[in-house]
Amino acid sequence: MDEKDFCRKLDEDIDRSLETWDAYSYDEEKMSVLFRYLMSTYGEIIEGFCDELRVIQPYEKTALQAEAYRENVRKMLERLEGFRQNGYKNEGLLEYYLRQEQNDIIMDVDFTQLRLEIGFMEALSKHEKDEIIEKLGEMEEICSQVLLKRQKWEQLRKYLVWLSGKDVNIALKILPIFFKISKV
Repeated sequence: MDEKDFCRKLDEDIDRSLETWDAYSYDEEKMSVLFRYLMSTYGEIIEGFCDELRVIQPYEKTALQAEAYRENVRKMLERLEGFRQNGYKNEGLLEYYLRQEQNDIIMDVDFTQLRLEIGFMEALSKHEKDEIIEKLGEMEEICSQVLLKRQKWEQLRKYLVWLSGKDVNIALKILPIFFKISKV
């Protein structure tokens, strides 16, 4: 297959995959088929395409398998789009991903916005969301106090340790909060 045909096929696969995602993203069987197709078609072609995907356990409940397939397909679609945006080539793909991640980090975040973002994160369980939102409330209270930076830091330090045990995407959303210790 020449480069032009490959690019056309990839574009068609992205469009078809997005249509399937929009119509059937909660259908475990459809996501399973799409996952297997994308994995077998692009796993060996696109650098890092299969990295950090969730392992699907055959003994898991259907709902958990469906969530794992959804998360994996979402990542794969993002990687396909990244590959396309990078000119259909692997060269410079890692740098492209890094630039995209840097663009996703919001340094001037506020607590209300952060609570909303956490609330809409589909990959988190209700328990995890509640825990994070509770910790954000505690951190907001500390940041709003009229204290010296050193005093705020001493009170916030335990939250940094707590945050180190969280997923990188959650940590990167919350880390900018620590810059608020210098604001009254």
